[in-house]
Amino acid sequence: EPWRFRLLGPATIEKVCELNAALVSQKKGMTAGTKKLERWLRMPGWLVVTCRTTTVAGGGDGGSMDAPASREREDYAACCCAIQNLCLSLHNKGMGTKWTTGPVNFHPRFGEVVGLEDGEYVVGTLWFG
Repeated sequence: EPWRFRLLGPATIEKVCELNAALVSQKKGMTAGTKKLERWLRMPGWLVVTCRTTTVAGGGDGGSMDAPASREREDYAACCCAIQNLCLSLHNKGMGTKWTTGPVNFHPRFGEVVGLEDGEYVVGTLWFG
């Protein structure tokens, strides 16, 4: 399977929230950044979902996301299905979820903070609780 799930602990969550607040502050000002930080720190559970590129997973050329029949596109779709299935399972257990893919997910520092490996890219962050 190409998907990877990372359950974030409190220290990592705080670092991600602070990174996002800094990005928001740069774009919209300190007040907006502070509000975003406070809101994000209240999210009870954090799971970062990534996709392993085919070139890393299988050693071959997975093609391009632009090619309709490429392995890269198929792997991304499989990751999205895995996220949706998890959301449905959590809902069945009475938990709410939100799948988000904001700019912070694609900032270079985000990968460092959550421990992404070479050949992985973020599909989304799942908040749950």
